[in-house]
Amino acid sequence: MKRGITLAYWVVLGVTILIGALALVVRALDGLKVTNLTQIVPWGLWVALYIYFIGLSAGSFLLSTLIYVGGVKRFEPVGKIAMFTAFVALMAGLLFILLDLGHMERFWTVFFNRNPNSVLEWEIHFYLLYMVILVAELWLLMRRDLVRWSQEKKGWLGTLYRLMALNSRDISEKALQDDMRLVKLLGLIGIPVAIGVHGGTGAIFAVVKARPYWYTGLFPLIFITSALASGGALLTFIVAFFSQLEEKARGELVGGLGKLVAALLGVDLLFIASEFLIGIYGAIPDHLATYNTIMFGPFWWVFWILQLGIGAALPLILLTHKRTNSNITWIGLAGAMIVVGIVGVRLNIVIPPLTRPLVEGFDTAYIPFTAAASLSALPATLDQILSYITWAGGLILLVALGALILFAAQKLGASIGQPAFYAAGIVAVVVIVFLAIRVVGAPGVSLAVNGGTAWSGYADMFAQTDSARQNGLYFPTLIEWLTSAGVIAFCVALFSIGKALLPLETKELSAEEMERARKSPWLARTEVNK
Repeated sequence: MKRGITLAYWVVLGVTILIGALALVVRALDGLKVTNLTQIVPWGLWVALYIYFIGLSAGSFLLSTLIYVGGVKRFEPVGKIAMFTAFVALMAGLLFILLDLGHMERFWTVFFNRNPNSVLEWEIHFYLLYMVILVAELWLLMRRDLVRWSQEKKGWLGTLYRLMALNSRDISEKALQDDMRLVKLLGLIGIPVAIGVHGGTGAIFAVVKARPYWYTGLFPLIFITSALASGGALLTFIVAFFSQLEEKARGELVGGLGKLVAALLGVDLLFIASEFLIGIYGAIPDHLATYNTIMFGPFWWVFWILQLGIGAALPLILLTHKRTNSNITWIGLAGAMIVVGIVGVRLNIVIPPLTRPLVEGFDTAYIPFTAAASLSALPATLDQILSYITWAGGLILLVALGALILFAAQKLGASIGQPAFYAAGIVAVVVIVFLAIRVVGAPGVSLAVNGGTAWSGYADMFAQTDSARQNGLYFPTLIEWLTSAGVIAFCVALFSIGKALLPLETKELSAEEMERARKSPWLARTEVNK
């Protein structure tokens, strides 16, 4: 059973990455015209996901500083995982902002065309320094285990660990203390850098005077608190469901993380409520128009269901109720809900303020350009091949996704009872069958972006290009959804491989392990043999 679930997991990731790669080819060849971005709404799904993953990264890193700078030892088992999570999330965020560039191949010019008065310019410097700090800290934290594993592991794994150890051989106690001093120093430097990374992202929005919803000094603080809440929630989810720690230690760790996340989420909700209440009380028309779009516009459910329901109310109930706040499964589920719910927060930050016209009537007076009817850069034969690969991949993805949903429902069955388990199974089957019918019903032979048939089975579930451009509204196209899914799947796969291969959950060396290390001829000249 476990082997089958593992296979389904990698099938889901592999197919999603493949479909995302095909969509990326479309994006690279035809540019931003395959999106629903316009001069009215120049930022969309990719920018929302960019700030989402940058927040996950900054939040995970800042929580790791509680351990290595603040000395909070109870969370030490997740220190390296937090650091690695921060690195992978940073990669995801940078990939999404790369997708949003009109000419992705020109990203390097930003390092030569300097503008010290630009917030974006400062952000670039923060990202580079932040990446260096993350990699250096992570290596120092893993170094001792990499040296040890380079001798214990055979074959290509041993070679890999020797390369990663960078010819380091000293695993003495003094070397470990030196490593931790450097980690603490880098952590101290990294605190303002991480705050600058995500607080600066909030400042990118906050300095836009033409958008009243963004133009507030509280906005950078909201970004930082939501980053801490989402980063902590992600770590809670990972430790609850995927940690190799023993049951008792894992329970104590997850319980502590759950309490911390509940407090951070409460502060985040307080800041957001303050923003909304002050804006509504002020009754400034531009403010009210944006709040009305967020709460009662076409995507009202993103605010009420995704952001407040799944991302706040339900997790807080699970994390504070006495029957669930001591159960690892429920706490982990609450963490997953917060991680998903924060996506709604980011979408509401980026898109609704842009859909409100700066000049009354401009959204109806202006007629946006229409995307090309087909992918001009692709020959017909290749177009057909990509179409069928996407269609078949969608079916495989749905089957594998259904298997994972049923497995998750079965795991929860022990704590939620058999009736709830059967209900979850029925819902999963209905959803999978519905999606399969929609996909199979329109197999098509063209990758046409606007009006084609290959995408229509999928596009009906999201938004057509023409309708999305009416009246200044923005709905992501299928290309935007698929490339986003591909990037996320790639980063999840990267995290899974890293978790399997890297020493992210190792304990201190025992006396037996130290003795084995002393007898290693490769370490014969190191301080450990003294």
